[in-house]
Amino acid sequence: MSTQHASDTAGPPAYDCLVISDLHLGSDVCQAKLLEEFLEWAVKNARMLVVNGDIFDDLNFKRLSRRHFACLKILRRNADRDDFTTVWVRGNHDGPADIVSHIVGVDVHDEYVYHNARVDLLILHGDQFDTFITQYRLLTALGCGIFFYIQKWMPHRAARWIRRISKRWQRNSQLIERRAIEYARGRGFRFVTCGHTHLPGVVDRDGVRYLNSGTWTEHPPCPFVAVRGDHVELLHWPLAAGESLEQGTLDLAAAAAATSTAAALPVRAGASPAFG
Repeated sequence: MSTQHASDTAGPPAYDCLVISDLHLGSDVCQAKLLEEFLEWAVKNARMLVVNGDIFDDLNFKRLSRRHFACLKILRRNADRDDFTTVWVRGNHDGPADIVSHIVGVDVHDEYVYHNARVDLLILHGDQFDTFITQYRLLTALGCGIFFYIQKWMPHRAARWIRRISKRWQRNSQLIERRAIEYARGRGFRFVTCGHTHLPGVVDRDGVRYLNSGTWTEHPPCPFVAVRGDHVELLHWPLAAGESLEQGTLDLAAAAAATSTAAALPVRAGASPAFG
């Protein structure tokens, strides 16, 4: 399959904003080489990069390899540019905001709204809608510890399979999708993106487009959300030849009409930010 890798752009950046999530640097199953290539491409081809949570697997930085540090170096090297912005939305694996901010040199948010002249995109990790980790914090921490040894000693395929099964068992993918859409509608947004579940996908419902940016711990190609003008799409790296934001774009006029005629849904009690 023909692919498109990093290349310098002669004109202005092709993308307004790129969103990635669940990198899990420090994990043995992180696609760090591919991530490094993507980041080098992103800082040349976009005006903004949003890291939407769980950039680290945990705060044991001894687990970070040379390539993991190379990814962090790219983020930090481009943090102070006038023509490029890096935003970090905190995930449940990332730890205290002051630590994360110091390492990468960017501000850390609980949620973030990307705005251009045509799109408002609500960006939040999604763990605040996950009732399992908010109600069973100790069990979640224990499970993360057990999974560290699973991914260290078991084949990577088995480790990924166990993580996917656990996410589905908690049924948090559908739960987070539904609550994120309700939350976005209640605040007047037509676009919302989350991570956390590791299951990438796009859903158009009730005048809202929900995109989950998946994870960088699965086999490539790895997913990311891209914004260009009024196009908001889920793409994959490496980019397939001909892949663009023109495919399957949401009809904004239809979305606006659906939003104006639908009654706003209340935000559930479990939708307030709470990071475990």
